[in-house]
Amino acid sequence: MASSTSSYLKSCLKYTSATLATIFVTSMTAATYYRPIPATSPTNNSTHTNTHSNDRRTTQSFCSPNSPPWNRDHVPLLLQWARGISIGATTLAIRLVMNTYGRYEIREDVCYERFLEAAIDARREQQQQQSSSSIESSQTTSSAIPQQRGLLTVSNHRSLFDDPGILSCLLPLPIAIQPHHQRWGICSQEYCFNDALPSYIKGYIGAGQVLPICRGGGINQQLLLDFGRHLANGEWCHVFPEAGVWQWKELGGRRELPKGAVWGSASDFKDDEQKGDISDNSTNNHSNNNNNKSVIIPATTAQRSLPPSPIGKLKWGVGKLIAHAPITPRVIPFAHCGMERLLPQDEVSGKTYLRRDFVKSLLPSFLCNNDSDGSGGDGKGLRIQIQFGHEIKFDDLIKEHEEKHGKLWKYRGKEPTSESNNTAMQQENWVSSREERILYSKIVKRIEMHLEVLTKEVCR
Repeated sequence: MASSTSSYLKSCLKYTSATLATIFVTSMTAATYYRPIPATSPTNNSTHTNTHSNDRRTTQSFCSPNSPPWNRDHVPLLLQWARGISIGATTLAIRLVMNTYGRYEIREDVCYERFLEAAIDARREQQQQQSSSSIESSQTTSSAIPQQRGLLTVSNHRSLFDDPGILSCLLPLPIAIQPHHQRWGICSQEYCFNDALPSYIKGYIGAGQVLPICRGGGINQQLLLDFGRHLANGEWCHVFPEAGVWQWKELGGRRELPKGAVWGSASDFKDDEQKGDISDNSTNNHSNNNNNKSVIIPATTAQRSLPPSPIGKLKWGVGKLIAHAPITPRVIPFAHCGMERLLPQDEVSGKTYLRRDFVKSLLPSFLCNNDSDGSGGDGKGLRIQIQFGHEIKFDDLIKEHEEKHGKLWKYRGKEPTSESNNTAMQQENWVSSREERILYSKIVKRIEMHLEVLTKEVCR
């Protein structure tokens, strides 16, 4: 009897393992097939960053002909499983490091409660509404389906590991491992979707609800519109509006360049020098004659000494997402510090690197001395502090603009499948006018004002 029971248990374990392995392989294969495709990097007189993603997908091997945005009701089952695996595994791994070998502190005040309400309760209500109206939606055109109010969080950017390092730890763990509650993020394609990475790695990142953005592609790029459509579907989206890593005790971002100077590149993946996109144009023009010019590298002591830019520190893409959303999203800022202990930034080159004593810093406190900060290790362990701010309103700015210049065009999350030219129409309307850019700058300066205060307070 004991022998037969043991044999039965072994068979069950064998078939269970085979089933789980099959689910994992097929899910990751689906994630690879539906992976996000980056844009062509901008060059002089180039508009390739505005090429629609479906056109780019036709040139890729083992790639679906159609891409997001999908409403969650329409996501293929295997891709749903892949998202669960990617987000669940990543979140659990991050929590293990952050909470076991360091201190992770969120100021649990009314602002944090408002964030949880927006990220959890509002998402759950929208999901219930979508489920209850699924039968009616199938009997109507997609264009008749109402858009949802999304949640947009903005924060400072302290390291390349802020997402998922910070974003994975904002929600309670049982909620954080559920894809429909997790954020959608964007990552510079030179880091997360560069050609050196295998397709299945890009698929895993994409299944983690991360989309590529082209650094230097400007506010008219198709990738930003693709990201915005998730916001129109009522999703939680997150943006780092500094568009780079700054480990100062204040908000980073743009500074005013001296006459004759040009921006350099602090990228860990390319060393070419390029002019700064200080007017948020659709492309970054690469300079071929920088030998006689002063080169300023972002996030260095040379940049810090410059005066603030008259057009603001932050990039205008976040302002465009807010202005053209079908329903103005809830915008909640937060600031954090501590990730610079994991990936410090060189003040001369602007590049980040993994701290040399990283392994020692992860040792539990009882194995090391000098635990001055209570985080374990040598007193320089991980100690993450996060503080949320009040929701930021923009109704007055949008109303003022529309009274002067007419109604703003609004992008949509769920596209009418019967209109073959809808994508081209969306991209044509996505190109911003001068008046719209002025509105974006006003929106972003308001975000900057709130985020500056939070950053200085949490980093002091």
